[in-house]
Parts: sequence; structure tokens; C-alpha cells
Amino acid sequence: MKILEIRTLRGANYWSGYWKRLIIMRLDIEDYEEKPTDKIEGFFERMKELMPSLRSHGCSYKEETGFYRRVEEGTWAGHVIEHFALEMQTLAGMDVGYGRTRETGEKGIYNVVFAYKEEEVGRYSARAAVKLFLDLAEGKSLDELKKILTDEIQAMRELREDVRFGPSTASIVEEAERRGIPYIRLNDRALIQLGYGKNQRRIQATTTDRTNMISVDIAGNKAATKKLLGEMGIPVPKGYAISEEKELESTVKAVGFPLVVKPLDANHGKGASIGLTTIEEARTAFHKAKEYSRRVIVEKMLVGEDFRALVVDNKLVAVAERTPAHVVGDGASTVQQLIDKENENPLRGYGHEKVLTLITVDSHTRNLLAAKNYTLETVVPDGEILYLKATANLSTGGTAIDRTDDTHPANVFLFERIAKIVGLDVAGIDVMAPNVSEPLVENGGGIIEINAAPGFRMHLAPSKGIGRNVAEHVVDMLFPTGKPARIPIIAITGTNGKTTTTRLIAHIIRGSGCVVGFTTTDGTYIQNNQIVTGDNTGPVSAQLVLKDPSVQVAVLETARGGIIRSGLGYDHTDIAVVTNVAADHLGLKDINSLEDLARVKSVVPRSVSRHGFAVLNAEDPNVYAMRKKVDGKCVYFAMDEDNEHIRRNARRGGLSCIYENGYITILKGKWKVRVEQAVNIPSTYGGRAGFMVQNALAATLACFVHGISLEDIRVGLTTFNAGTAQTPGRLNFIEVGDVTVLVDYAHNPAGLTALQNFIKQLPYTKQTVVLNGTGDRRDEDLREMGRLCAAHFDSIVIRRGHYLRGRDEQNMYQILQEGIKSSGREEVTVKLIPESYEAIDYAVSQSKMGELVVVLGDGVPNDLSIINKLRDKAH
Repeated sequence: MKILEIRTLRGANYWSGYWKRLIIMRLDIEDYEEKPTDKIEGFFERMKELMPSLRSHGCSYKEETGFYRRVEEGTWAGHVIEHFALEMQTLAGMDVGYGRTRETGEKGIYNVVFAYKEEEVGRYSARAAVKLFLDLAEGKSLDELKKILTDEIQAMRELREDVRFGPSTASIVEEAERRGIPYIRLNDRALIQLGYGKNQRRIQATTTDRTNMISVDIAGNKAATKKLLGEMGIPVPKGYAISEEKELESTVKAVGFPLVVKPLDANHGKGASIGLTTIEEARTAFHKAKEYSRRVIVEKMLVGEDFRALVVDNKLVAVAERTPAHVVGDGASTVQQLIDKENENPLRGYGHEKVLTLITVDSHTRNLLAAKNYTLETVVPDGEILYLKATANLSTGGTAIDRTDDTHPANVFLFERIAKIVGLDVAGIDVMAPNVSEPLVENGGGIIEINAAPGFRMHLAPSKGIGRNVAEHVVDMLFPTGKPARIPIIAITGTNGKTTTTRLIAHIIRGSGCVVGFTTTDGTYIQNNQIVTGDNTGPVSAQLVLKDPSVQVAVLETARGGIIRSGLGYDHTDIAVVTNVAADHLGLKDINSLEDLARVKSVVPRSVSRHGFAVLNAEDPNVYAMRKKVDGKCVYFAMDEDNEHIRRNARRGGLSCIYENGYITILKGKWKVRVEQAVNIPSTYGGRAGFMVQNALAATLACFVHGISLEDIRVGLTTFNAGTAQTPGRLNFIEVGDVTVLVDYAHNPAGLTALQNFIKQLPYTKQTVVLNGTGDRRDEDLREMGRLCAAHFDSIVIRRGHYLRGRDEQNMYQILQEGIKSSGREEVTVKLIPESYEAIDYAVSQSKMGELVVVLGDGVPNDLSIINKLRDKAH
């Protein structure tokens, strides 16, 4: 068995309209193609004993034990591995439920598809599931298998903790998602973008782009915080900051026992020691604190309980009482036994997977035990509370009790005032007091420190009391009522015309006064500035645009390859445009038919939101059929105003864009609104380039439903030129001496046919084409390109091109020439010149005034550079 490929999908995708995060594993099951599960001795019984939780998988039977039935009846390895991968993730604390396994066109090769919550864990589970299946099928003992499964699940838990959001970040992201606010992870930790483009906000853990850095510095300097608060009448413990051990004794005398010793500028309880009652303990604590900071705080320990108050946007939203990790003696059990018993509490889990964290024994624990002359083997007296950590952090096994409703109004005022004094938008205020139900100024309580980026976990899921959705207050602050989080996304897909339509839509919207980010096959642009070069029609380029804080509208060319490889990269589209579906890229990535290709392209209109629009070509049956999968509203365009779908849509009062009497016309029900004559639209060459007219129809309709005025659309159409600046490689005419050179990116039979229909209307006496193939196209597609060229052009120059993509060069030439020969036009001259410069130079040099050289764009920037050099040379 061999894993051929593992891909990760993010966002809307080919496999599922609901699940946005999927792993696709292309798997060759080799000999197991002949060995379904009912032919593997003992497989079913051993699988049930190994993973009894698979009982809940309903599979195609949609009922408990349904998957059991499939395995018992006989199913193939890929299907079993899909369920193993899902269940292993669930057992590791990431409950996922969607899976599909499908045969490909190649015997024994399957696409195994399943959902994930954490990408790295999902990819890991794919490999682990394959290994587990093989170990089970090949007869390893159940004891060995159970150990393997346990080890794999623990490895997945550890990997999850390494890559997942912490509970605080996760709570904000989940709250944003509940409100339909998208997010993008900007690094591998906790830097998160909420929303898109100009409307984005950023968080890092619980700091936000509103967090004042001066305030963070104040909170990070405990001495400065205490001084500032003390001067403002806030109750704080007496204490001093020192740097040298020689200062310690005099400071201790001035402050008095019991003491707290902690680093000046550390957080999360690092290096802190509490309840110190001797100078020796103080010295040990001093050295411990020095590991984290050059200066050390020595302060009076306030008597009482440890509380954390959380203030967001100057409003108190939660208060929790915190207790360090501890056990209670029973007079019979050792410290280690008590820890083990407490860790059996179902509320405790690894890392952040449950309400409480498992208690671990570390150097801090051993130090606390040593201070009491205890070891892990000491039997703890009955009823004794034994603290195992010095600080009350939940991440080290502490517990929390919600005290929000118990907080006295005077303390509410005090906590909110403290946040304003320090200036933090999200502030964690540490309090030591007998309780918070009485004013601190009356019960002797005080403020210990202020925390920027406070943890939310103790408030979200306290071990006692009700959980508080504190994340909602952060999202309210970042996105108050009426403030948008998204920007409009216009996605364009199809076989031909995508790039020109994308550029025309971007041009029109930019002319209306918006900052536009757009992606095309030749690069990514913000306004007219090219940010990245190359084919940028996938999800990475889309996210580049959506991450740019200046962008008001995103216009995204969306190609087949990116959809198959990684999905769209975003959740939904406001306007989807589908130009057409024609034979191209067939035979790649299991897309073998026009219907398969249409299903891939349909991902874009399927992603349209309920309030969005799908702009569909009514004259293409595969495109028109996509209307059934659209949640939003469908609008249509057509070159023929009498098209049956257009007429039906008009009778229903629908919206369309048609080409009638030489006009680009909006059709609202039965009413026509003429936008502009094609003769005034430069890109259509007076209306002779029908495919350019079609692009103009699609762009006009997309801009109209987006809300662009007819005047702005008209201006955009009439100022958009088919030149190398605005549409490189799309119907570019360049004069090279006396010869006219036409560069066009017609790279498939449908595109070439449309180009030839345009050229037929031009008055050139002789026409030469520079032809190359793309190596990953089917042989029949390459032959058809050769045949079409021979049927139309007088002379053909064949070159190697940039995209052999693994195909043998001589094989490419042979297949193109087979197509040329099949045309039956023996008078066509054919010349083979592999290098692009020499091939184009030859075609131009052999042509005369009044003749046309067509260069079928390969590497468009390179071809344009060659032609410009020849033009300069001719002058």
C-alpha cells in the first residue's frame, strides 16, 4: 500500500458544500484491491475489539453499527482507512464526522477524503490510519495493536497542543465564526486576522489591534503598575523592586512576612513564590525569580483568596476565584497516588482538551514538597490540603470558581477604574482578598498585578459555577453593531475568458472609486500595482488580497487547479461569475470528462452566500445547470437575446445581460436598459471579437448586481483596452515593422476556435501561427490544436514552449504534427523551431506587409518581451 499524495483543502471545495476543512489522500491500495475486508481472516472481529467506538459510525446505512455491517459484508481498504482516520482524531479529542472514499479512473487507486480540525493532526492521522490498517490486516497481536493505537492517539494529542489555538484565542475565533466573521491565521501561533481587507481587525491571543503598547509596558512592569495604582488610591500591597541579593534582607525587614517574591516583568506565574515565612525561603525564591527577570519584586503577601477580574472595553465581564493545583489527604494514600486519583477526574485532560488540565509533577512541585519535608511517597494526613503548585494557573492543574455574580458594586467600579488607569482594552486584574462580595477597601484586599493578554479559560469553563462567554465582549468591541467585517468578493471561473473578465470587472470597480485587489494568471494586483508575478489563481493568492488592509473589493480569478488542490481559501463569495466550460486540463487529478470539470467549476457558484449572486452563461448547458446548486440569486448573460433560458428568466422578472442590436444591454424582466454599443468598447474590436463581447456581458452584469452605477460601468467598458498593459496576452496586436503580430492565450481547442472566428473577419492575406502544446494535456487535445491550426492558418511554426510538464519533447512535436496532418490540408507549411525567440523571429521574418502572425501565448511575459525586442530591432 502506498500513499501517493496528501492534500489539504481550506474553504469551499469540490468534495463538500458544508465541510470546509478536508484532507484528501490519494492512496494506492495495491494488493488489497483484491482483498476486501471479508477476505481478510479475522479482520472484522479484531477491528471491533481494537476500536469498539467505531460502533457509532453509521456509514451508508446511517445507523449505529452501519460501518460494522460494511466491514463484515466486505469493503475496501481505503474506506476502512477513512473511518480509522476519523475515529483516531475523535479519540484524540477532535470530534470530526465527514468522510468519503471514491475510486479513481486507475485500478486500485482511491481518493480518501475526511474532515480535520487541526491540519497537521489531520495529515498525521492519514498516515497513522494507513499504518494501523496494515498492522491489523497483516496479523499483529491485539496487545501490540492497542499499544500502537494508544501511542498514536497520544502523539496526535501532543501535536494538537503544539499547533492548535489556545483556549482564549479559540474562544474569540469561535465567537467570530458564530457571527459569520471569517478569520485567517497569520502565523503558526496566535496572530489572527478577523474579517477581510479594509474591514479586518487583528488579535494575538487576547491582545487586539486596539491594545495600547504603553499600557502593555506599564502592565509588564510590576513596580511601575503598583506605583501608578497606589498614587491613584488603589489598594496595593507594600513592596519593592530589587536587583541584588544583598538588598534582600533589608527589604524583607521593611515589608514583613509572609512574602511574595516574583520577577518584575514575567507573566503567567513564572518564577513566582508565595507564602514565604523565612529569609532562607526568600533567598531561594529570589534566585528563582532572577531566572526570568533582572529585577525582582519583594512584597507583602495579602491574606485571602486569589481572584482574577476580567475587564473588556472598560466593562467588568467576569470574576473567578482561582486555586492552585492541590490534593486532599485521606490518611492512607501517598502524594503520587492522590495525584493519580485526581487525574482520573473526567473533567481533567491533556493540555486544553477539557475543563481542567492534568496535574503533572515538576521542579516546582518537588520544591513545595521539600519545603514540607514531603516526597511523592509521603502519606498525606487525612483532610490536609496539599498544594502542588505555587500559582493558580489552570494550565498547571489549578481550578476556578466563577464569582462574577458575587462581586460587590464597589469592586466592579474599582476594577473598571483600574483598567482605565492602566489603559488596557482587555485587562486581567489579579486580586488577593478574603472575598469579592465586600469592598476591597473594607476587607483588606488588594491588587496584586495587572495582566495584558489575560487568559480566558478560567472564565469560559470554570470548574464550579457558570461559564462566561467573555469572547463575545471582545468581538463586540472589535466589531460594534453596524461595522462590517467582510469585503465584497467577486470570483470568476470558467475555461476561457476568466482573466479578461477579471481584469475588466476590476477596472470598472476601480473606476467607481474603490480600492480593488485582484488575482489573475499573470499576477496579483492591488489597484494597478502588481504585487506578485506568476499564475496567481489559487487560494494563497486569494488570501493575499483578503489580507491586504487597503483592499475594499476583491476580484479573484479562480482556476481549476487551485480548487482541486486546496479549495477556494475562503468560505463564501458575494458574486460568482462562470464564463463557460470547455474541454481543458482533462485527464488530470481525476477530472476526466466535461461533467467532472463542470463539477469543479461549480464550487465557485456553490460558494455564493444567500444574499449573493451567481452570474451564469445561459448559453452553456454545463454552466446553466449550476443554478441548481446556488443558494443565492442567479442572473444570466447571453449573446442571443432569444435564448430560451433568457426569455424564461425575463418572463419571471429576472435579471440578465444580453447582446442585442450591437448593444450591451441589461434586461430587467421585459425592460431593456442599454449600457453601451460594442463598437465603443475597445476590447471587442468593434464587436467583431465575439468572445470579448461575451466577457463584457459577464463583467457588466457582475458590476451591475454589485451596485456599480450604469455610468461607471459605461466609462469602464469604454476605457478598457485590449493592450499589453491592461490585458497582457489577450488579443494583443503589436506592429513589428510591416508585419502585424497578434498574441493571444488561446491554449485549448475552444479558445482557439473563438480566436479563429475573430481572425476570419480581419483582412490579412496570409496568416502564420506559432504553435506549442502543454505537456499535461491529453493526446487528443493536442492533436485537435494541431488540426485546428492547419484548418485555418497558411503556415505553422512549432516551438517547444515553457510547459512540457514531464512530457517528452519529441512526443509533443509528433502529436501536434499528427493533428496537422489529419486536417488534410497539404498546402500548409510546417516548420519546427524549438526555441521561442527563433520561432517567433522566423515567423515574422517570413511574413510581409498585410500578413498576420499569431503567437499562441505560452509564457506570456516572455513572448511579449521577444516581440518587443523584434519590434525595436525592426525600427
